Amino acid sequence: MIPINVLMLEDRAPDAELVMHELKVAGYDAEVTRVDNKADYLQQLGSSYDLILADYNLPQFDAISALKLLNERDIDVPFIIVSGSIGEDVAVEAIHMGAADYLLKDRLTRLAPAVTKALDQKTMRDAKRATEERLRESQERFQRVFEEGSVGIALVGSDYRFIEVNDAFCQMLEYEHDDIVKLGIEDITHPDDIDPAADLSRQMFAGQNDAYRIEKRYLKKTGDVVWVQVSVSLVKDKEGKPLYSIGVVQDVTERRKAEKELEFLALHDALTELPNRTLFTDRLSHAIVTGTRDSSSFGVLVMDMDRFKEVNDSLGHQAGDLLLQQMAERLRLALRQADTVARLGGDEFGVLPTNTTSAELTIVTARKILASLDLPFAIGEARIDAGLSIGIAQFPEHGRDVETLLRHADVAMYVAKRNKTGLAIYSQEHDEHSAGRLALMTELRQAIRNQQLELHYMPKVDFRTRRTYGVEALVRWRHPVRGLIPPDQFIPMAEQTDLLSSLARWVLETSLKQLDAWRRAGLELSMAVNLSAANLHEASLPEMIRDLLAKYKLDPSALTVEITESAIMVAQADRTVRRLSDMGVGVSIDDFGTGYSALSYLKTLPVDEIKIDRSFVRDMAVNPDDAAIVQPTIDLGHNLRLRVTAEGVEDEDTWLVLESLGCDAAQGFYISEALLPAELEVWLKQSAWGIGAETGESAARLRGEARVR
Repeated sequence: MIPINVLMLEDRAPDAELVMHELKVAGYDAEVTRVDNKADYLQQLGSSYDLILADYNLPQFDAISALKLLNERDIDVPFIIVSGSIGEDVAVEAIHMGAADYLLKDRLTRLAPAVTKALDQKTMRDAKRATEERLRESQERFQRVFEEGSVGIALVGSDYRFIEVNDAFCQMLEYEHDDIVKLGIEDITHPDDIDPAADLSRQMFAGQNDAYRIEKRYLKKTGDVVWVQVSVSLVKDKEGKPLYSIGVVQDVTERRKAEKELEFLALHDALTELPNRTLFTDRLSHAIVTGTRDSSSFGVLVMDMDRFKEVNDSLGHQAGDLLLQQMAERLRLALRQADTVARLGGDEFGVLPTNTTSAELTIVTARKILASLDLPFAIGEARIDAGLSIGIAQFPEHGRDVETLLRHADVAMYVAKRNKTGLAIYSQEHDEHSAGRLALMTELRQAIRNQQLELHYMPKVDFRTRRTYGVEALVRWRHPVRGLIPPDQFIPMAEQTDLLSSLARWVLETSLKQLDAWRRAGLELSMAVNLSAANLHEASLPEMIRDLLAKYKLDPSALTVEITESAIMVAQADRTVRRLSDMGVGVSIDDFGTGYSALSYLKTLPVDEIKIDRSFVRDMAVNPDDAAIVQPTIDLGHNLRLRVTAEGVEDEDTWLVLESLGCDAAQGFYISEALLPAELEVWLKQSAWGIGAETGESAARLRGEARVR
C-alpha cells in the first residue's frame, strides 16, 4: 500500500467513504482529513498534504474558491474535483486554474488513474524543480569560473586557426599550450559538428553578424568527446575590418547529461526504466491521430499482475520491486522493439503494439505476452508464478480518445482477472458488470450487519476410523436478490476493504458458538477456520481468539486455524502463529503445494497439519503425475510428524489411493459437501461417515498425534 495524506473537502460522509474505498482498492493507504468549510480548509493548508480531493458544491464553500486559496498561497498540491455534477465551463475554469483533474462521483473508477497521474505529475514537477536548481547552481559555478578566468578562451584568426588560448582551454581539451596553437578549429571539432560551426564563422567574418553562440562537440587530445557552449564575438579594426574572433568556451557536458536525465525522468518509470503513463498516453494520442487520419485500427492492452499484493505482503516491498523489474524485462523480450510497453503505476502495465490492425491480431500479442510468463520468476530462493490479467480495447471500436480506450481496456482487464482467463476484450456488458461489482462491495458491509452471511460445514474424516472427527467452517453470503454467493466472489472484495477483520471475527465467533452447541448436544467435533495473510497482520488476533474460546468454554485444542502456504510467510505470521500455538490452538497449512517453497517454515513454526491442495488430489487416481506429487508430500508430512489431510476427494478410487499412501484424513464431495448446521447434524447420524462411538476418541487421538513443539 502506498501511504498518502489526503485533504478532502466533502460534507457527505458516505461520499467520502466511497472515495476512500476507491483509493484503498487502488493500493493507496490514505490518511484522510475531511473538512466541509472554508475556515477548517484554511487551517489545514498549513499542514502538508499529498493530495486534495474536493466536492464542487459545499454548503458555504466550493471547489473553485478552495483552488483559488491554494493558488494564492503558492502551494503545489494536486487538486482533483470529485463532484456529483459539474458544468463543462466550470471544469474548464478549474483546469485552467491548475486543477489536476475532475470527475463525477458516479464514475469513481476514474479516481485511481486520476490520482496516480496527479501524483506522478507532482513527482515530475518536484524532480524538474530539483534538476533546474542543480542546473542553476551549475550555471552560477560556470559564471564564477568565467569571471575568474577559469573558462576557456580562444582567439581565432580568419583562417580559423588558433592565435592564442588560455590555460583553462588547454586543460579542457587536455592539450599542451604549444601543441594546440598549431591547430585549427576543425582539428578539435567533432566531424559531425564541423559544417554547422564553419557556416556561422564564415557568415561572421563576411560581416553578416558580429557574434553567435553554438553548442557542439570538441575532441580532447585523447579522442574523448566534450560538449561545449561557445560564445563567439568578432573583433574589428578601426575601419571595421575583421581581425579575429574571441571564443568563450564552457564545458556543458554535465548540463547536457542533466537535461537528458531530466527528459528521461519526466517520461520514464524510475524503477523499471519503462516509459511511464505520460509517455504512454502521448504515444497513444499520436496513434489515435494516425488511426483517425488513415481510417486504421490498432489495439491497446492494459494489464496488471495477479499476485503482486501477495508477494509484497509475503516477501516484502523489496521483493515486489524485483518482481516488477523482472516483469518489465519479460515484457520487453516478448514484444518487438517498435512496440511501446509502459509501467502505468503500481503493478499495472500498458502495451501499445504495432501492426494490430484487428482485435484478432491484438489477442495474438496478448497471448504472446502470457506465454512469456510460463517460467516462474526467481526472487531470492522463492519461485513465483506471478501471472498477468490483460484487458484489450481496440481503436476505434472501443473508443476514439485516450481516456475511453484506457478505461475500457482497464474494465476488460478486471473481467479477465475475475474470470481467471488471462485476457479479455472489452464489451459493453463489462461496464455494466463493473457497476454491479461496486454495488456488491457496498452491500457486503450491510450483509455483515444484517446477518446475511452463514456458515456451511465440511466434514473431515479419519482414514483409519472412517468417521468424522471435525469440520471446516466455510462462509457463504445469502444475498436477498442474488441468492447464495460463494466466497470466491466476495472474500477478495473484503480483502480490498476494511471489512476483512470484521468478517474474520464473525466467522470465528459463529463457528465457535456452533461448536459449543454441538458439544453440549453430545457431538464431539473439532472446528477448523480459515484465516488470510491480512488477518495474521493483526496483533490482536490471538487475544480475540482466546476471548472467544473462553466465552464458549472451549478448550483451545478444539480449534484449528487454516492458513495458506503463502500467508505463512508473511512477516507478522511467525509471531502470530507461535502465539496461537502456545495457547493450544492447532495450526494447519492449507492449499499445500500451490504457494512458495515454505519447507523451512514447516521445520521452524509450530505447524500441526498440512492439507494437500485439491488440484493435486482431484485427478491423482488417473494422473500418475499428480500421484507422484501426493506420495512424497504425505511422506514429508509424516517425517515432520505432521497430520496430512487431502482436500477434494471426489470419488472412491481417489479415497483408496490416498488410503494406500497412508494419508491421515480427507474431505471432499465423495464424503459430503459443505452443510448447514441442521443438515450436518442429520448427516452425522445417518451417514456411514458420520459420528460413531469412537469419534470423540478419533478426534482426541488426531490432536494428540500432532507434532508437539
